[in-house]
Amino acid sequence: MRIVHVAEYATGGVATYLRNAIAYQMLDSQIDEIILICAQVNSEQFEFKSPKVRCVTFDYVRSLGGLYKLLAVRKVIDSLEADVVHFHSSFAGLIRLTYFLKPCRYQVIYCAHGWSFIQQGQGRLKKQCYRLVERVCALKTTKIINISESESRQALHHGLPAKKMQLIYNTIPNELSTSAVTNPFATITKKKVLFVGRFDKAKGLDFLLQSVNFRDLGIELVVIGESVLGDINAEFKQQSVPFLGWIDHQYIDAYMQHCDAVIIPSRWEGFGLVALEAMKNQKMVIASDAGGLAEIVIDGYNGLRFKTNSAQDLNSALEKFSQMSQGAIQKMGRAGAKIQQHKYNFSQMNQQLVELYRDGSAKHGQSFSVDGHQEW
Repeated sequence: MRIVHVAEYATGGVATYLRNAIAYQMLDSQIDEIILICAQVNSEQFEFKSPKVRCVTFDYVRSLGGLYKLLAVRKVIDSLEADVVHFHSSFAGLIRLTYFLKPCRYQVIYCAHGWSFIQQGQGRLKKQCYRLVERVCALKTTKIINISESESRQALHHGLPAKKMQLIYNTIPNELSTSAVTNPFATITKKKVLFVGRFDKAKGLDFLLQSVNFRDLGIELVVIGESVLGDINAEFKQQSVPFLGWIDHQYIDAYMQHCDAVIIPSRWEGFGLVALEAMKNQKMVIASDAGGLAEIVIDGYNGLRFKTNSAQDLNSALEKFSQMSQGAIQKMGRAGAKIQQHKYNFSQMNQQLVELYRDGSAKHGQSFSVDGHQEW
């Protein structure tokens, strides 16, 4: 079986999803080859130690002109003679529109990684357009993967076909990275909170910095990440907040080991892989109730939740955290680790995905090839 993964900007949560799924799939004896296609810019570097995996990039920037280049990826996909083509995120999913002009015989899988029609700050007309596009593209999709119960509910509410949808939670490996880093909190005696993610509107870093005076709360915040989409005008750098930039994923565990809690102030979130990363490292999570985060973070058990976009609720949660004992903080961290290991089991979730591929491929029969060229 040959699998092709297609992403637009393969960064952040999408990159982690791809990295983990491919790492599992390349060990499957019934999978012969895996090809990852993603944009040259705004995509992380991928290195897979297997001859079964190769990466192909294309010249693209999100724009009207870029849309044409994105749709042209279809020709390259067809040339790969795939059994399964798995599209990741809304923009990559637009390639499915080309199937109305030229049908395919391979299985088409789609995962939105956060439905565009529920994003906050979008006008009503724009949301309706997003919903219409998703419903139209669903006609040319074999299966739609939802990564959380919240995603499933929203998809059904907005008219996507229930018979084509399947819930497969996001997941991460249980093993901790052994890479070491210099402790950024070494000289800090306050409680320490870490933010990891894009500086884009969805992730809410601007909201966090504008809403909280960490010094008054006796909390130190450290930030890992950078802007990717550039969809918000905000000055992120503050003298009182250390910014470490974008850190290679292999070092994230090491940084999390040095903090007391991980904070996720997202405005909208399909799932929230950073929460699982924190839980794997036995760290409590302070998160908004956006999307899948409301399922992952159980308030008062493995972390603290606050209402999305509520500065008052956010400050209340952080004040509660500032007054917690180290014993109580560590207890929540241990509780989170148990949830991560059982509910979001790495092998089980990835096996569900592979079985979905196999089931659909059997129904589709033999794949076809279209003469094409892989040089971009």
